Amino acid sequence: MADIRELIKFIKKEFNHSLKSFPLPKHPEYLYDPIRFALKGKGKRFRPTLVHLSGREFNTDPDTIMKVSLAVELLHCFTLIHDDIMDNDDVRRNMPTLYKKYDISSAILAGDGIFTISQLVLNSIGEKQKIILQLFNETVLEICEGQALDKYFESKRDISLKQYIEMVEKKTGALLGACCFLPAVLAGKSNNIIDGLKKVGKKVGIAFQIQDDLLEVFGEENIMGKSLGSDIFSNKKTVIAIEAKNSFKSDWEKIIGQFDGKNLVDIRNFLIERKLKDKVENLSKSYFNSAYNTLISLGLDKKSDLYNFLKIIQGRHS
Repeated sequence: MADIRELIKFIKKEFNHSLKSFPLPKHPEYLYDPIRFALKGKGKRFRPTLVHLSGREFNTDPDTIMKVSLAVELLHCFTLIHDDIMDNDDVRRNMPTLYKKYDISSAILAGDGIFTISQLVLNSIGEKQKIILQLFNETVLEICEGQALDKYFESKRDISLKQYIEMVEKKTGALLGACCFLPAVLAGKSNNIIDGLKKVGKKVGIAFQIQDDLLEVFGEENIMGKSLGSDIFSNKKTVIAIEAKNSFKSDWEKIIGQFDGKNLVDIRNFLIERKLKDKVENLSKSYFNSAYNTLISLGLDKKSDLYNFLKIIQGRHS
């Protein structure tokens, strides 16, 4: 496991260098200053790391993989900018969100600009550019569908777990799926491999989002890099809220009615005492296990870097 951690550090270092050295115009400042601010945030780089590790499994051209990883991270940054505006979030990665640092118009423009840059990056990959762009944009549309469901659910009184899974599979899983399968497309692998890797990424995305829902209540702000409890306060249909309401409807509605958006002690105790925290953790674990089993079926066993990286992602919760 030590070797994979060193490899991840190397990938992150090379990726951050490429992102930092990416040429951006200076004028107009109203557009490019916010873009620079957004891109200098210290993200975990899970997604570009996934792209590189998948590329290593299939000996995909490293320069092309770097371009795909840049496009993926730029797309992720674009979605975060717009998501923060929609959710009225003030902090992201221990920094003011873009619309708080500047204004809403600047943030929308910067997000649109960053997305456009991701397209330009993919336009330069040469061979298989057309199919990669098509699959990338299909992924973008799926992410938008997931975000639309997320916002729509806020106005609904009750949402089922099945509906939640559909939403997060699109909103979070689609991009992680692309991170896993796009390198296989570049390497000319079979549809069985490509479809299998897409399933792996989507399952990890679901598990990852379930973890995020937990960390949004049980995490620490300085580690999470954002304020805690905002999803519950804004009536987001997180897996925690869904399971709590399904099992203890009146008690949950009472405790949420008393929540001031800041003090999470009562909510944490509620979830622990009623074993809901354990239940949600086990749900996340089941999706990770399903992803591992799919990887193994594709011939990527416990010795593979991709397998071990997913283990590290799963372990971030602890």
